[in-house]
Amino acid sequence: MTYEQGIQKMKQLTDELKQKGELTGSFSVGELVIDYPGYKQHGDYKLSVNNEAPKHTSIVKEIFEQTNSGNFEAITHFLEDVYENGLNAMTAIFSTTFKEKLYWITLQEEINYPQPGRSGRKLPFQRYYEAALAAIGLADIDKVLYRTNHKGKGRPPLLEIKNIKLPGFYK
Repeated sequence: MTYEQGIQKMKQLTDELKQKGELTGSFSVGELVIDYPGYKQHGDYKLSVNNEAPKHTSIVKEIFEQTNSGNFEAITHFLEDVYENGLNAMTAIFSTTFKEKLYWITLQEEINYPQPGRSGRKLPFQRYYEAALAAIGLADIDKVLYRTNHKGKGRPPLLEIKNIKLPGFYK
């Protein structure tokens, strides 16, 4: 499922609830539970794993812990693939479970802060890439975590990275 398809699916599910006169619905994807509708935009939902909302900072930490100089390019390719193709991403450096969590947490951003005009999924993917950069010594993980929890403080500027090919979402 691409991001566009995910947005349409969530909007359609919300519309179907309204037509039936129901207030809420839910479904599971692996360990994820998706309760809808959410409270922000049409199609928004609440995402949980074991009754707890996954956090962007936990994904940053996971990427940081899994990245090294030997797999940095593969991690970057994985992030680009998911950013562009959603669940249709073919890169398999992480588990399907991780890809699903990454997709559903960033689809929520794309629904609530749609591109163009807003950051959508681009902003969290930029932090995820910075986590990989931190793992190879090109950024500080504590600063990346701070930038990830930057709510209400404006969009952090991109890091100046030289002599490395940047993914399309990091421009």
